[in-house]
Amino acid sequence: MNHSSPIPRTASSPPAGKITRKQLAAHCGLCVSRIDQLTRSGVLGHYRIGKSVRYDLAEVEATLRQLFHVQPTAQVQTPTNAQTQPQA
Repeated sequence: MNHSSPIPRTASSPPAGKITRKQLAAHCGLCVSRIDQLTRSGVLGHYRIGKSVRYDLAEVEATLRQLFHVQPTAQVQTPTNAQTQPQA
């Protein structure tokens, strides 16, 4: 049989986009009880795997962006904006 060795994973790397509530809380800067509250109220979609609960990071980020009307923080500086100077 051909057995492939498992991919080594560090403690800080989440498994393929599915993360725990503690990892989600740390990522979002929220407390775990707030994550639990948002999950119970149906705001955050989640996956049950046995007794554990996992979240899809991309789905949660999209939900929070829509819920709190957060705009992406990346700002693109165009050449016209970079060279604009106020006239005296």
